[in-house]
Amino acid sequence: GLKSSGASWRAHLAQTMMDLKFTPCRADSDVWMRPAVKPDGFKYYEYVLIYVDDILAISHKPDEVMENLSALYRLKEDPVTKKK
Repeated sequence: GLKSSGASWRAHLAQTMMDLKFTPCRADSDVWMRPAVKPDGFKYYEYVLIYVDDILAISHKPDEVMENLSALYRLKEDPVTKKK
């Protein structure tokens, strides 16, 4: 591949995250956040951590975040099980 292909992909993904109303963390550009509100009115931040080919969504509804990304990109099945 081209030497600049990694930078191009990162810029493309960054634009996608901004389109989804996420902003990058100033301390770590692999961490994205956006304000959210739980059904009970509690305000919090949703976080998406992206490193190479791994994505971790931290949210009241992480499935919604991952569904938004999977609508735009082909993602592998989730190997992590949810706690009950």
